[in-house]
Amino acid sequence: MVAALIVSALTLAGTFWADDSVFPFAPFRMFATADKPNEPVLVLRTDGIDTTGRRFELDEQNAGVRRAEIEAQIERFKADPTLLQSVRESYAARNPGKPPLVEVDIVEVQHHLHNAQPTGVITEVVLARYRP
Repeated sequence: MVAALIVSALTLAGTFWADDSVFPFAPFRMFATADKPNEPVLVLRTDGIDTTGRRFELDEQNAGVRRAEIEAQIERFKADPTLLQSVRESYAARNPGKPPLVEVDIVEVQHHLHNAQPTGVITEVVLARYRP
């Protein structure tokens, strides 16, 4: 009973004064916020371009990289795009015999909204580009 009261008190206090660092005693911010109704929803994508000129998305299956890993380090990639060489190398190791990559891009896809509804307008901005 005492333990339940302590957990309840910590959760209540965390709801008002804490952040993600004390989860589960505070709301996990990712699930406790909403996008602004007239601002774009931003999604990151990692693209590769091979020697044939084909552009395609690099993901966990073909390059061993998850979007969350890119998102967590986006500032590093923007500051030093040569760090994307590791993504290129991982793609090559997982896809022997396929044309090699000549470019790796991190693209911010902006899905525009009006009154919280998609407008159909999508803008793509390259945030980091690596060309060996």
